[in-house]
Amino acid sequence: MLLIAASFITLAAAAQPKKQVAAAAKTNPHIKAFELAMASGDATTATTALTYYLTEQGSNSDYADTLAMLYMQQGAIQQCYYWAAKRLEVKKDDNTLMELKGICLDKLSQPKEAIDIFEKLFGKTQSPYHAYKLMEMQYGIKRLAECLATAQAAEKLTFKPDFLMTYNVGQQTGRTYLQAGVYNIHALALYDLDKKAEAKAYFEKALALDSSFVLARQNLEAMRSLESGGKNVQPVMGQPGASPANKEN
Repeated sequence: MLLIAASFITLAAAAQPKKQVAAAAKTNPHIKAFELAMASGDATTATTALTYYLTEQGSNSDYADTLAMLYMQQGAIQQCYYWAAKRLEVKKDDNTLMELKGICLDKLSQPKEAIDIFEKLFGKTQSPYHAYKLMEMQYGIKRLAECLATAQAAEKLTFKPDFLMTYNVGQQTGRTYLQAGVYNIHALALYDLDKKAEAKAYFEKALALDSSFVLARQNLEAMRSLESGGKNVQPVMGQPGASPANKEN
């Protein structure tokens, strides 16, 4: 089987609600502490300050959205999920909160629920980033036909040169064009559906966009090795004989 698949996480910047800050910071010490911590890059203190503020003032505030983002940045998935889900009870169609909740569900090993959210998101936004994330999760649980359908929809979108993604190869991190990442997962799904010629073409399309894209190159090399009878292709992440694992950073 092929060995490697990309990972990507898209997250809105944890921006503070500026209009509220201007008014609240004059009187509330917790917001003053939050502003100072944000200015110095201290996410832990900023999180604590917002928690105290919301305890005091109530959670029906855009600061709760910011708190969810801060928890995501720190890898506190359970806490991020709590606040994202809580705020979605009020802001039912907020794209950023939906994204946060979907990412949390994926990391909490609830891929079907995460896919449901990203299907709604992609339908609303037609964002190439949301398409990629949806493809990644669909491929991860072998919803291959759905993955191909998303890939076909993604190919109709506009990809700008500054649409980038990161990926892991062992302990190393690489960066490539988002469209190359879409081609790579498209190829993986095709390969698993035994459409080898089409899979090879999509790996080559990924490399045509970025010749240094390690994942696509290694996948293509693994495919060629298997075709030539090679038996020494080593799997990644301790999964011999399995298709590539899709794991978030």
